[in-house]
Amino acid sequence: MCALQVPTLLLWKESELVKAHYPLIVSAMDAGVSRMLTRRCTDVANRYCGALDDMTYLIEPGSGPGLIGACCTVYSCRESRYFRDASLLSYIHEACDMLLRVCHPNGTLDFLATNFYTPATFEIQAFCRGYKNFVHYMQGTAEECAARDHMLKALALLAKGCLNGGFHTPNHRWVECAALLMCHNIFGWKELREKVDGYLSEGIDCDEYGEFTERSMGCYNPINVNSMLVMAEEGNLPQLEEYAQRNLELTFQYCDGDGAIFTRNSRRQDKGEERVYPGHLWYYLYLWAGEKFGNLKYLKFAEEMFRSSVMEGRGVPAPLWLYLEKPQLKALDVDLSGVALPTSYHAFYPNSNILRVRKGDFSYTLLANNPDFLHVKFGKATMTARMCSSFFAVAQFAPTKIAKTETGYRMTFRAHGEYKGLFPTPPASSDWFQMDHSQRPVLNPCDLDYTLDVEDQENGLTMRIRVDNTPHVPFKLEFVVPAGTRLETSQVILDTTAGGELAIKQGDARLENVETGCEVTVRGLFANHMYHKTMRGSVPQRKDAFSLYATDWSPVNREIALCFSHREHARAISAPL
Repeated sequence: MCALQVPTLLLWKESELVKAHYPLIVSAMDAGVSRMLTRRCTDVANRYCGALDDMTYLIEPGSGPGLIGACCTVYSCRESRYFRDASLLSYIHEACDMLLRVCHPNGTLDFLATNFYTPATFEIQAFCRGYKNFVHYMQGTAEECAARDHMLKALALLAKGCLNGGFHTPNHRWVECAALLMCHNIFGWKELREKVDGYLSEGIDCDEYGEFTERSMGCYNPINVNSMLVMAEEGNLPQLEEYAQRNLELTFQYCDGDGAIFTRNSRRQDKGEERVYPGHLWYYLYLWAGEKFGNLKYLKFAEEMFRSSVMEGRGVPAPLWLYLEKPQLKALDVDLSGVALPTSYHAFYPNSNILRVRKGDFSYTLLANNPDFLHVKFGKATMTARMCSSFFAVAQFAPTKIAKTETGYRMTFRAHGEYKGLFPTPPASSDWFQMDHSQRPVLNPCDLDYTLDVEDQENGLTMRIRVDNTPHVPFKLEFVVPAGTRLETSQVILDTTAGGELAIKQGDARLENVETGCEVTVRGLFANHMYHKTMRGSVPQRKDAFSLYATDWSPVNREIALCFSHREHARAISAPL
C-alpha cells in the first residue's frame, strides 16, 4: 500500500481502468518491498539470516521465497525504482542460502508459528512467479545468471519437499498441485506431474453452485480460484477453468451493499469477521479471469474493487507479477461504462445451507448450523438475530438445515430434556464414572420444538416464530445491533451503546445506520418478561453491541417483520415557531 493523491483517481475513465491501475500498483509494490527490506534478518549468526521478521521476533523461513519473489518482480519491472537494482541480487542470494541451510533433507520447511516438516506450497508459487519474470526480463549478466542458478538450487529443494510432504485441509491439495505444476514446468521431473494426477483423481471439491468445501469467501475461496487458474495454465488443464469461473460467479452473491463480502458461514478462520473487503483477495483474480475469458463483468468488478480500495483508504492491491507475466494487461482498453454488477439477488444454496438476498443497500442472510441464524446488513451496519428458551440449558436455536417451502424457507429445531431414575439393582461400584448409567430408567422426558418460517417481501422479510410442545417455558428473541445505531420507538429515541439492552413491550423499533441513512424497522415486538441476557444455555450477550429483546412464554406464535427503507429527510423533533 502507498499514499496516493486521491484527486487523480477522480479523473479515471472506465475505459482506462488497467492503464490507471498499473502505475499505482508499481508504486505500491515498491513501497511494500521497501518496508519488507527493513524486516530482513541480517545477523549472520542467526540460522534464519536472509529471511523476514514477522514482527513477533519469529524469523519465518517460509518468508524467504516471498522475499525472493518480490525482489525478482521489482527487479524485472522497468517502471519500478528497483529496476535492475544490483542490491536485490544480494538479498536473493541470502534468502537462497537460508533456504538451503534450514530446509530438512526431504525438502520440507518448518512454519514456526504452527506447522513443522511442511511443504512450502504457498511459498513456491510466489517464488516461481518471481523467478519466471526474472528469467524472462533478465539481460543475462554474470551476476543475474549466478542469482538465477542459486534460485534454481533452492527451488529444487522446495520442489522435493512438495513430493515428500502432505496436506492438512482440502484447499491445500490444490495449492500443492499448483506449486507442483509450476515446478514441473521449470525442472521437468515426471514425479511432480504424477503427484498432481493423483490428487486430481480424487475429484475437485466444488459443487454445482461453485462452492468449495471450506466455504471461505474471505480467505480460501480466492486461494482455490488461484490454484485452478494456475493448474489450468501451467498443466494445460483447461477443464479446471470451469471451477474457477463457478466460484467467481458465486462470489457476486456474497457481496453486500457497502462493498464487503459475507464470511459468516465460512469453515475457516475468516468466519465471523465483521467486515472483509475483497480488494486484496480478489482483485487480481477477476482481472486475470476477465482478460482471459473476455468477461466484462469480471473486469468491472476488478475496477470497482480497485477504485473503492484506494478511495476508501484500504490500500492498493499490488499483483505486479501478473502484469509482468501478462504484459497485455498494461494496454487493456475496454469500455466498461455500460457494464452493471448485480445489486439485487435471491440465491439459495442448499448444499451450504445458506440463503443470500440483496436489495441494493440492504441484504439478509439465513444460516443453518449457527445460533446467529439471521444476518441483516443495512448500510454499513450488520444486525444478527438469535433465539433461545430456558429449557434444560439446551434450547439455543441452532437448526441444521434450511428447507425451501412454497412461500419461503423453514428452519426447525428440537430441544430435549429428561431425568434419570434409580438403578433397577444397585451398581457394583460407588464410583460414578464406573456406573453404567444407560441402565437407569428415563423419567419425565419432554421436548421443545421451534419452527421458523421466513418469507421474502418487496422491502424486507417476515418471520413467523412458533415454539411448541412443553408449555410455560421462558423464550427470548434477540437482535444484536451495532453500538452507535439510532433506535427509535413511538416513545423513545436513543443511540445504542455497547453492552446495553432494551425489551419493548409492544410495537415497533426503527434502527438507523446514521452514516448511510439506511433503516430497518422491526415490527411486532413483544416483551412479557425480562429474563433474557442471563438466560441459562443461551449465547452470552455481546459486550461490544446492543441487544434488542422480544420475550414470551411457550407456546409462542408470533410474527416479526423487518422493513427496509432509506432516510429521506431530517428526523428532527418538531420545534415550535
